[in-house]
Parts: sequence; structure tokens; C-alpha cells
Amino acid sequence: MGGFASRWSRFPSAVRPDSARATPAPTVGPPAPAPEDTIEISSLPVWLFPPSQWENIDLLAYALLPPIGSSVIILTYVVPIGRNGVIQKVANNFVGGGWTAGTGDLVWRILVDGTPPPGATNYDTVLDSLGSPALPTPIAGFRIFENQTLTVVLFNNPAGPDGGVVVAGQRTGARLLGYLYPREYEEDNIWV
Repeated sequence: MGGFASRWSRFPSAVRPDSARATPAPTVGPPAPAPEDTIEISSLPVWLFPPSQWENIDLLAYALLPPIGSSVIILTYVVPIGRNGVIQKVANNFVGGGWTAGTGDLVWRILVDGTPPPGATNYDTVLDSLGSPALPTPIAGFRIFENQTLTVVLFNNPAGPDGGVVVAGQRTGARLLGYLYPREYEEDNIWV
């Protein structure tokens, strides 16, 4: 048999698409042992896949553009006690005139407890829009833990090529999406 079905013949029938499954032959005697390359997963890591008891995180806020040389906190969120989570999508944007994306005149920072998220330090200096609040950018994700404070900050940078952006009623927005789960789902020896 060629084509699609033969490509799936090396996989256990549990992962073959229905169209590629063959009718099982009647078994005589005890079932055959699983192939050595078969992996059984009893539970998925909660920081990679939401568990059955999860809560949505969908944070969205806007703020007025601050004066040149100043910062504004666009959004703040404190992770509830007893919960950990993962941020999977981010967005930031600028509404109004006077700014060119990527110049460095405006710098967004996504922070956890005032510093870049561990393992996601490239969110410390965002010079462009990451998607939009209506269509956030998927990211590899970063973990958050109970009682941590997430913030998205915008700095109107006087060291940018145009000396920052002159304030004229513009706004900046940010959005963070992900999920929370009960902290007891974590293993005691978890690493960040």
C-alpha cells in the first residue's frame, strides 16, 4: 500500500489518522508489548499545556503618551496567590501621529517584578508594534508565579533619532494573553 497510509505505518495505531487505520486482526493470547519507541504521557506539563482547571488571562489597557524623557505604565497585573501561569501572546501599539516604527523613539518594556521575564529578556526593549491588541503576536511564552507583578511600560526616549515623540494626544496600548492554573499542579522541585 503506498501513499498516505504507508507514511503512517511506522506509528502506533493510536496516533494514525482514522483514514490510515487498518482493521485490527483478531488477537490470540496476551496483547503484544508496546514498541520500545512508544512514550506514555500520564500528565502534560502545566507550563506547556493548560490543565483541566485553568483560568484565562486577557489583559488590555491604553494610556496617554508620556512627555519626552518620561515613562507610563500601560497595564499592571498581580498574579493571584495560589496561581501560576504562562503568558503566550503579547501586543503593543501606538495610536496617533509623530512616530516611526523601529526607530527607538518609543521603547516598550514587558516586565515581571520590574525586570525582564527570565528567559524572555528580549521583551525589555521593544521598538515596534508586536501585533495589535486586536491580533496579538504568539510567543514561545514565559512563566509567571503567584504574587508576581506584570507590567507593560512605554518610555518616550529622548535618545531616539528624532529625540522622542512630541505629545499631541496620542495613546499607547498593550495586551497580554495566557492562562493561570492552581499552584499545587507544580512539582516541588520546579525550575524557572
